[in-house]
Amino acid sequence: MFMIKAPLKARVLFQSLGMVVLAHQFASPALAQTEPSSAPQASAQSSGDQLGEIIVTAQKRSQSLNNVGLSITAADGEQLTNLGIRETGDLVKISPGLTFTKSQDGTPLFTIRGVGFNDYTLGASPAVSVYVDQVPLVYSAYTQGATLDLERVEVLKGPQGILFGQNSTGGAINYIAAKPTSDFQAGVKASYGRFDTFDGEAFVSGPITDTLGFRLAGSTTQSGSWQYSYTRDDKLGKQDILRGRLLLDWKPTDTLSFLFSANGWRNKSDTQAAQLVGLKLQQDASAPGQYDPVETLRRVAAFRALSLAPGNARAADWDMGRNLKRDDSLWQLSLRGDLELGSGITLTSLTSYTRFRQDYELDRDGTTLQNAGVESRGNVKTFTQELRLSGESDRLNWTLGGNYAKNKIRSSDNFLVNDSTNTAILPGFGVDNGDTTITENIRDLAAFGNVEYKLTDQLTVLAGARYTDTKNDYTACMRGGPGQQFVFWQLSQAISGVAQPAPDANTCVNMDETTFLLIRTPFESTLHEDNVSWRVGVNYKPTRDVLLYGLVSRGYKSGNFPTVPASTTQQFAPVKQESVTAYEVGIKATALDRKLQINAALFHYTYDDKQIRGLVIDPIFNQLEKLVNVPKSRINGAEIDITARPLSGLTLRAAGTWIDSKVLDFVGINNDRVLGDYRGSELPFSPKWQLVGDAEYRWALSSDLNAFVGANVLYNSKTNSTLGAPASSRIKAFATLDLRAGISGPDDKWTLSVWGRNVTDTYYWTNQFVTQDVIVRYTAMPATYGVSASYRF
Repeated sequence: MFMIKAPLKARVLFQSLGMVVLAHQFASPALAQTEPSSAPQASAQSSGDQLGEIIVTAQKRSQSLNNVGLSITAADGEQLTNLGIRETGDLVKISPGLTFTKSQDGTPLFTIRGVGFNDYTLGASPAVSVYVDQVPLVYSAYTQGATLDLERVEVLKGPQGILFGQNSTGGAINYIAAKPTSDFQAGVKASYGRFDTFDGEAFVSGPITDTLGFRLAGSTTQSGSWQYSYTRDDKLGKQDILRGRLLLDWKPTDTLSFLFSANGWRNKSDTQAAQLVGLKLQQDASAPGQYDPVETLRRVAAFRALSLAPGNARAADWDMGRNLKRDDSLWQLSLRGDLELGSGITLTSLTSYTRFRQDYELDRDGTTLQNAGVESRGNVKTFTQELRLSGESDRLNWTLGGNYAKNKIRSSDNFLVNDSTNTAILPGFGVDNGDTTITENIRDLAAFGNVEYKLTDQLTVLAGARYTDTKNDYTACMRGGPGQQFVFWQLSQAISGVAQPAPDANTCVNMDETTFLLIRTPFESTLHEDNVSWRVGVNYKPTRDVLLYGLVSRGYKSGNFPTVPASTTQQFAPVKQESVTAYEVGIKATALDRKLQINAALFHYTYDDKQIRGLVIDPIFNQLEKLVNVPKSRINGAEIDITARPLSGLTLRAAGTWIDSKVLDFVGINNDRVLGDYRGSELPFSPKWQLVGDAEYRWALSSDLNAFVGANVLYNSKTNSTLGAPASSRIKAFATLDLRAGISGPDDKWTLSVWGRNVTDTYYWTNQFVTQDVIVRYTAMPATYGVSASYRF
């Protein structure tokens, strides 16, 4: 039992007993190689009796994890494979404090230590940034191919604005791809499991010339349907995903190197249907004069006749006759160059260009009615350029650089609301499908610097800052069919008192928030912001095996415009940038002849202007969506991570995060459509407890044959998807258990294993929310099981 005092006298109790914990060789041999073109290659040294040293590049240079005064979870590619981590959301199995949420439109959302942004639209900047080899995946939708052919992954907690830029107020996820090898190597791995799910991955790597090496990798995921309709004979949930990456590592001289990457993916899978768990009707025809009472009552009766989904993760319902699939794709080119200038100074250039396209249909409402259907089309073009100088000597490490980024976003979202209770406005005329188009041209400029200086062999001080200037030029317009055109035309004339020409299919039918006249042409606005992120800290090593650190940092997340079917231009107003100021103290200690590793931290965050997707009172449609800022919040918390090797071949790990989040100032409308003062409310998607545990035992069956067994446990306490903890948005506590066992040949040249995930078939969900007239949830996968094999040539 471990007790830690958190800031503001909060107490944290971690119960490690009973968690039988750990990850496949967590903190074990293979976490080591650094990126080519960076510092000399390092390796993790361990024996069967000891834990290995973990090398990370969290500060854009190679360092032992135990020398970095920062909370980091790291895992290598083999661990990720053994734990079934196929996408970024699966990292919750190894990193407590990280929360994965499936948004209303199915895109992944990440929260770290209570800091996140629950917006699902294409141009929404995240609060947790994701990188592959330091190349940014600017939007969460980009991350689907990030887990291909990895050397390792690092989850960095707390604001990372100095080296990773804004939009990392929660933290950063840094993937490091496996690099070209000096000799020829190749490998394949595959698994087959429940729902006819096939995962296959292969790579080939080696030299082309004495100075040029390559690595080519690809993977696919194919599966049958896993969801079924509980009202008719229908299925949904097929997967069809391809991923690929080519790396070229060129070292023309001893002081100059280049790493070129071409990678991409395409996803033609089914979208997930929501599960209907309740009604939250917007209108019951009790407001005469605003609605067609006959049609509204008919729609009310249709909703009340629906049956709720059973408590089964697979049971759902959706619109008939729609093509509920994705056709999303991404390709990205990047080039990194490193030039050693002498005296320990290196010039680094990192350039990338990304094209992303999305085209999908989904059913948010979990019914056969057209209440919250979505048809989304869009594309993004992203260009980034970073230049930096870095220097290293016995006592001083420094980095100085600048960034330029440009994002061009084009999206069109058609919202299917033909059966909603608040859209039967005029007798004989209702609001039919509304198509909202937006454009965003976002430009970022930044300059940054970071320095670490050893005052003594034991004491290091550090400081850094980044200045960022962002400009976002935004346009938005909602167009609709004849019914929508007529309704908004008549409403605009009635409210404004001004006769106007009838709209056509090209007319923007949003109304001006002041005059209530139709805007007719796209709404235009610009958001221009700047900020200074900073951090200061101290690292103290009283002995070789103990690090004590203290860190104070501030990070920013840029302001955002929404993508909403706006009744008036009031809904187009942006939210301003948010900031997190984080105070953290921690310890990293190795003991018992490297058989025990303990990492622990206490943290306190002040959270200003947190961005959330909220609601606004609308004179016509009751409440409509809008982005809003929560002026003041705070987060207290603590973490502990214990890895042990009590005997040869046995690795145990237990880790947990405790969070106490609280709104200090906010009056507004939550997703339950309740206007209130939400002081004291917990922040959304911030479970108080997150625990992970993993245990693995490896032993020799013979001189040429080894065996292993392992188990992984994940626990999340209850949380909520909105402020105020209403029942309509509750996400219950859950625990999952994964099991694995297998055999391998000499040096793990081949492996064969069986596995089960969520073997207790726990019914749980990652998101539950109110949308239009219903309460729905997105369920997590039920029990799955299968076999895996791998072979290295």
